[in-house]
Amino acid sequence: MISTNSNPSSTTTSNIGVNYSVSARWNGGYNGAITITNQSATAVDAWTVVVASDDLTIANAWGMSATELEDGLVALNGADWGRTLGPWQSVTVGFTGRGTPPETLDIVSPDAGTVDDPLAASPFDAGDYGTALDLSMDFYYAQYSGDLPDDHPVSWRGDSALNDGADVGRDLSGGWYDAGDHVKFGLPMAFSATTLAWGAIDYGDGYKASGSFDDVEKHISWVTDYLMRAYDDKGTADLSDDVFYAQVGDGRLDHAYWGSAEDMTMARPSYAVTAQNPGTEVTAESAAALAAGAILLGQSGQHERADAMIASAEQLFAFSEAYQGSYNDSVPGITQFYKSWSGFADELAWAATWLYQATGDQLYLDKAQDYYQASGTYWSFGWDDKSMGTAVRLAEFTGDASYITDLRAHLGNWTSGLHHLEGTDTNDGLAWLDGWGSNRYAANTSFIALQFADVLDEMDEGVEADAARNFAADQIDYLLGDNPDAFSFVVGFGEDSPENPHHRGASGTTHVGSAGPNEHTLYGALVGGPDRDGSYEDVRTDYIANEVAVDYNAAFSGALAGLISQLETDAIL
Repeated sequence: MISTNSNPSSTTTSNIGVNYSVSARWNGGYNGAITITNQSATAVDAWTVVVASDDLTIANAWGMSATELEDGLVALNGADWGRTLGPWQSVTVGFTGRGTPPETLDIVSPDAGTVDDPLAASPFDAGDYGTALDLSMDFYYAQYSGDLPDDHPVSWRGDSALNDGADVGRDLSGGWYDAGDHVKFGLPMAFSATTLAWGAIDYGDGYKASGSFDDVEKHISWVTDYLMRAYDDKGTADLSDDVFYAQVGDGRLDHAYWGSAEDMTMARPSYAVTAQNPGTEVTAESAAALAAGAILLGQSGQHERADAMIASAEQLFAFSEAYQGSYNDSVPGITQFYKSWSGFADELAWAATWLYQATGDQLYLDKAQDYYQASGTYWSFGWDDKSMGTAVRLAEFTGDASYITDLRAHLGNWTSGLHHLEGTDTNDGLAWLDGWGSNRYAANTSFIALQFADVLDEMDEGVEADAARNFAADQIDYLLGDNPDAFSFVVGFGEDSPENPHHRGASGTTHVGSAGPNEHTLYGALVGGPDRDGSYEDVRTDYIANEVAVDYNAAFSGALAGLISQLETDAIL
């Protein structure tokens, strides 16, 4: 049932959502507005909504037609520009009515099909997702730099890069190596930390069910320790002398070396951003990582540490706002590896959402909304563009319809606008965005879809939420082996998975082209993935298809935890 008050509610039956309100009134008549939303991943060629109202008399309509049926029923049919709806799209149609507007309209039947129960067709269960999540945590251990803990679980890794930062007189050891190389790139590292923490905060039940919660806490602790050391605020409130070390290692020198991190001998210069040479993308993202990390660690009782992290995050965010400029212009050579294409407004908005959650300060929520731009609607959430992650968080915090609209457009593009690889009887195929990290983009969008589904649940849009979860499950399942080749793209998961990820340490060799499989197993690494034709070869020298990186696994881990949480909830219900 929907009403005509100033805050009209919506009703959802099947995969069509209907929202009704009165847009104008006069003596003897009124204008009504009806927003029809396709709450599924399937396009609707034509929709019909049957309503029951004894006092509904429609004089004329636009974007739809109205046909009176018996027993006080009226059939509303999409027409002209209001006829078709893409996945998750909405259209607002209208009519002129005679007399007094009805207070309510009862929706009898939207005739547009149904959405299957989420996860029902998946060949994987919570235990399978838990195994994959546990492996994903193993991958992060393999990326640790610095003086490793005594209980470090990866036997073929040892202490490395202990003198990082010596060139600038600061301890910059620790953190994560970026990919199969040994550079510590600040922007993707901080993004990975924020996103990994986000998954653990919102889907902690999934982590705990898989036995991986202690691992993700260790990873966030390890990387935020490094980010705290990378920020030198000189011990003062003055922002003008602040220094943030955005990178350690020269990408060109590093990529000319094939060998283990423990055996490196090349120079590892440290690159800073300052008030004179700002790098807003990396400083704002690092503020986000510290705030998100503080929330996670604070939930586990580490309150003193969390407070220190929030204080640093607030000052680093203030520095990011005060001295704005792209790190493309300040970090030598970064455009060859991690050029910021989206600018830095998305990092400022994203970081503000995390500071709002960490502090409860309304100022940060206002800033997030001011900085927000829907720049990634037709791309993907990722290390460069965080806008869709910000959109789902702002939708959660504010309930503003504009963010919902952006997210629907985003998922609509992913479900019907992009090319999809061939699927299976239980999988609609991988949504393919780009050749470099095709798996990564699908995993990232799956995580956003699960987060959006949670928001939709709060809006009582359960059918649309189920459709979003179905999409997410299909993408993750494809990566785990529900694909025509029955091949898992996660090292060590399933009967057939990559043996030759492009990773210097795991290869155990001193030349990328050495014969034979990798000497060590890089458990849990999500490899780059297939090309647009679905082709993939497990060859170490193919650094596109077999690249691994900390950002590849971040949202992937969160999506796995989200799916486990959903299955656990369904089992209880």
